[in-house]
Amino acid sequence: MEQTFGLILVRHAQAGDAVEFARTGQPDDLRPLTEQGVERMHRAAQGLARLLKGPTTLLSSPYTRARQTANILAEYLPTTGPLEIHQSLVPETHPGSLDDALQRKRAGRTLTLVGHEPHLSCLVGWLVAGRPVSLVRMKKGGACYLHFDGPPQAGRAILHWLLTQRHLRLI
Repeated sequence: MEQTFGLILVRHAQAGDAVEFARTGQPDDLRPLTEQGVERMHRAAQGLARLLKGPTTLLSSPYTRARQTANILAEYLPTTGPLEIHQSLVPETHPGSLDDALQRKRAGRTLTLVGHEPHLSCLVGWLVAGRPVSLVRMKKGGACYLHFDGPPQAGRAILHWLLTQRHLRLI
């Protein structure tokens, strides 16, 4: 029987203004979610949980806003273990750098990655078309689901759905 694999990509929720945060002198990777971003993501996570079939492994970018989003998701999704922080989910990394993480996940399980734009939309391009180009636009707090009939490889994914945070909150 051929191995199937599900992958959910989630963009971090609404974070503070980058220019305003830069004035604090802190690096951008420490920029947190806004109160509104936290509240909206809680409701979106509930919707995502209704769509998810079975357990998921949760990986996040190390950036504060992505980790906060992933921690909210962990409250609602049936996870297989603790949140894993993955350096390959930071912006500007090549989508192919996630190959090891994708290969070690079990068949029949879902992997949920929390990251940033344009990295996530380029990852969709890499996995669907085999090229690291943006094929979709992932809005803050939005998610998409990719399916593989066989091992996860570049150019082998099928995009099943792409939902905004608003759509997820309405589910």
